[in-house]
Amino acid sequence: MIRNIKLSMNPNKNQFLRFIRSINWQYLAKIAAIAFAYALGAKIASSIPGVNKLATCVWPPAGIAQAAILLFGRRVWPGIALGVLFYETINLKVSLILATLSAFCACLQALCAFTLLQKLKFRPSLDRLIDVVNLVFCGAVVATQINCTLGTLRLCVTNLVDWSEYWQVRWNWYLGDTLGVLIFTPMLLILYQKIATQNQPNTDKKTIGNQIWRAICLLLLVTVSWLVYNSKSEGNISGYPLEYLPFPLVIWATIQFGQRGAVLASFIVSSIAIWGGSQGGGPFIGKAENINQAILFLQAFMSVIVITSLLLATTVAERASAEDSLRESEIKYRELVENANSIILKLDTEGNITFFNEFAQKFFGYREEEILGKNAVGTIFPQTDTAGNDLAVLLSDILKNPEQYTTNENESIQRNGSRVWVSWANKPLFDAAGKFAGLLAIGTDITGRRRAEIALYKLNEELESRVEQRTNALNDTLNALRVQQQQSERLLLNILPEEIANRLKRGDSTIADTFADVTVLFADIVGFTQLSARVSPTELVALLNDIFSTFDNLAERHGLEKIKTIGDAYMVVGGLPIPRKDHAEAIAEMALDMQQAIIDFSNTHNQHLSIRIGINTGPVVAGVIGIKKFIYDLWGDTVNTASRMESHGLPGCIHVTGATYQQLREKYFFESRGAIEVKGKGKMTTYLLQCRKWI
Repeated sequence: MIRNIKLSMNPNKNQFLRFIRSINWQYLAKIAAIAFAYALGAKIASSIPGVNKLATCVWPPAGIAQAAILLFGRRVWPGIALGVLFYETINLKVSLILATLSAFCACLQALCAFTLLQKLKFRPSLDRLIDVVNLVFCGAVVATQINCTLGTLRLCVTNLVDWSEYWQVRWNWYLGDTLGVLIFTPMLLILYQKIATQNQPNTDKKTIGNQIWRAICLLLLVTVSWLVYNSKSEGNISGYPLEYLPFPLVIWATIQFGQRGAVLASFIVSSIAIWGGSQGGGPFIGKAENINQAILFLQAFMSVIVITSLLLATTVAERASAEDSLRESEIKYRELVENANSIILKLDTEGNITFFNEFAQKFFGYREEEILGKNAVGTIFPQTDTAGNDLAVLLSDILKNPEQYTTNENESIQRNGSRVWVSWANKPLFDAAGKFAGLLAIGTDITGRRRAEIALYKLNEELESRVEQRTNALNDTLNALRVQQQQSERLLLNILPEEIANRLKRGDSTIADTFADVTVLFADIVGFTQLSARVSPTELVALLNDIFSTFDNLAERHGLEKIKTIGDAYMVVGGLPIPRKDHAEAIAEMALDMQQAIIDFSNTHNQHLSIRIGINTGPVVAGVIGIKKFIYDLWGDTVNTASRMESHGLPGCIHVTGATYQQLREKYFFESRGAIEVKGKGKMTTYLLQCRKWI
């Protein structure tokens, strides 16, 4: 039975143990510590003897609350609330409701400051100047408006303070919270950082000399502050700014000991100033007309002390951090340069070596003390390379025009006389004034590659010689083929238009194109039959060749396409195979030139010859017919009508149809023949082209 009772009790005991283990004792310890610190700070601030109102010039709990939230996060707000409740219910004997309202206002103020600073990416270490500025503005100036506004309103509503004193009480409350944040929040943040980093390796060497300096600084600061702020102000010296005598000591502590020195010095001076003022001593009482003005002087002084020391400390810390970063970068750079598997050297403007890394020393065989200060030419560069190039001139040109030699390869020489090849990557160096100060060169050994290139170059020369011989033979053959091809091309172009010839070469088997608007010319030499009876066949062919060669030149000059010759007849067309808008005008000019050519020919050869020309404009079909002896020809009514214009024309005249007349009448003079009977066409109105209109 006893055993059963023990078993029945064990489950309850186990549940209790699990509950005890589930409690976050570390979190509860933080809550308790924050509540105790808040209540203790409030108790100390409100129990300073002397003038009662001076107790409000600094309110440490405001700074403690903000520091707690910034260090541990929002979840520690119950510690602030408990601290307010303990202080107001036990020390001030207020009701629980009013104490709860006070706790709400204090938590809201701290959480508001935390939220604003989080938005600005605030760092509690205060190692950046922007963090100090954000803490002063958001934490001490903006957030402290909450508690003083709501707290004073609560006092007026509950008739603890008359409404006429609202702004005065609110102002005093605001200044007390502001100074509490300025003094205590940075001090707690920095001291906590110091405690948190105690377990980390400390690189600072605390020598006896440092300890003595700290003791001297502390002793001087306390002594001067005590003498200034606790002595009774005499009328004859109250006009002097004695309150600023500790200021140089605060700056000295800031520069000498950093952020911790700044916050501790500010705290010591402020504490002594507050204590002295509460006892009726110090320079502020003597300069003020009343106690409220003295409080204002004291608060302004403490604000200047705290903000100045914080800003100076952060500036010093940032500079020290920058110097440390620069020093680390220099160390890493030095290690990188010394341990790099590349040649690294520096040259001044004269080509003298000012830096020679360890790899370069091993590669070239010189110790650093042997090579520094010596010119590169004659030590690591020979005067001339194996190709006969003057390397001294090359180095001088590189130093004069470094931007043109970002990379270069040249022959170098080791101490034992061995020739090596190095590929250099160069970077110009400039001084603070932007003037060229030297060259940083990083070299890579390419001797193996260079020797392989030389061997390959010799092999290529031999191969190129053989290839050149065979290429020459092949070129001779190709030249012969090219000559034959050119002759074939010229022959084909003499037979066919260039575009049609290209289409035949591309493999077009059937070439037939429709052209909507072209002008066709037929010409026949009048009197040629009688001439053939008077001269030999050889002379006849020679005369005909001269005439038609002249016509061919005219066709080429006017951009026209010769179609064919039949006996003493000549056919030419404008507007194909490449269409052109002025085809009728070009044919007209061709016809006039043909007339003049026949006149000139007759005069030159003492022969009476004339020419009969017919012209028509319209659509045609053009193409290549046959599979042997190709000819490019035209078909259609336009061609037939042009032929009729020639056969029905008059010797020495240019006979045109109405279609051609319509296209040329604005630019040429015509003589109308009226309606004439044309074989196969019936009555047609035709015209004789006279000459161009010169406007």
